[in-house]
Amino acid sequence: MKKVEFTIDHIDPLGQGISKTEDQVCFIEKTLPGESGKITPLKSKKKGRLIFSRAVVEDLSQKSANRIEPECQHFSQCSGCHFLHTSYDNESQIKKEVAGRMFERFPQLKSELEFIKAPDRFYYRNRIQLHYDKDLKKLGLIDSLNSEIIEINKCMVVNTNVSKALGDLYQDNHWEKLVKFEAAKGHIEIYELNSKIQFTINKRYAEGGFTQVNEVMNAKMLSHLEAQVRSNISKDTLLLDLFGGAGNLSKNLEEFETYVVDGFPPTVMNFKPHQNFQEINLYHRDAIDLIEKTAANRKVAIILDPPRSGLKNIDELISKLNPTHIFMINCEASSAVRDLKSISRNFTIENLTIFDLFPGTRHFETFSTLRFG
Repeated sequence: MKKVEFTIDHIDPLGQGISKTEDQVCFIEKTLPGESGKITPLKSKKKGRLIFSRAVVEDLSQKSANRIEPECQHFSQCSGCHFLHTSYDNESQIKKEVAGRMFERFPQLKSELEFIKAPDRFYYRNRIQLHYDKDLKKLGLIDSLNSEIIEINKCMVVNTNVSKALGDLYQDNHWEKLVKFEAAKGHIEIYELNSKIQFTINKRYAEGGFTQVNEVMNAKMLSHLEAQVRSNISKDTLLLDLFGGAGNLSKNLEEFETYVVDGFPPTVMNFKPHQNFQEINLYHRDAIDLIEKTAANRKVAIILDPPRSGLKNIDELISKLNPTHIFMINCEASSAVRDLKSISRNFTIENLTIFDLFPGTRHFETFSTLRFG
């Protein structure tokens, strides 16, 4: 395929550099603003008007002054990380700019966006999910551009214990023994829970119990959430912890009667006395009606921590439950923006804080305090 000239204007929410001409838009991974060169398209759409590719240094005629040599040996091929070719300070600035562009469309935003950096860029993650193909004898991460499995026997973002377990899987192809009686294609998840390394094969994500992947940053986000809840709602308010899993987010808010609601009950029911658990699939058509019965005639506030896809029926939730506040946490800012745009009631965004739970990658957690009325 013919090479395409590019000049990167900015980085998009997927961590891709954006280059635009009158008749073409290029989405190029592993680039930085101001960089230019020629790239071989790896995918294209809309008859070549949309180009997708990934840059290596040899593709660049103009390099950014912010470019550095990535410390990870897999970075040029791996889709797991997006910013190891620049410093963490610059990565943080890029993420803040990405979030700022996304939320500047909301006149309801009444506070300055705050960005909370992680203390460590590497060795923080407590889980990793790998894909395997027994016929190809490959284990690794899926390449976002060609869907191939990229073998990753070392990863710099997982913690020391998970990293060792990852290396052991590749030692003498030990992973093949684990999946001997499994389907030809599938996935293996390695995770550390309660200081023990565990494996699941072809199970749902976080089968052993969901915990945020970055424990240090999760603690910072929890403290912020607790401060926001306590400073905004009264103690007679019923707190609904939706998509609450094991109740991680509301466990320390002991002065509030709380209902933790999730479609998947935790493996171990270890809730605090103020927490009640309700098993409700929040995407079911009757879910909000069921929650409404629990919250009948009560003043309500909501902790909302949906999956990456967000909560498309958030307007119905607000209409039926009439919360005074929603404390919303999103791991995908684009779904947060979509959901906020769908709200028909008047609201203000009293607080908007970005927590970088995923250094090195395009991902970050968006915390927003919504006040209604």
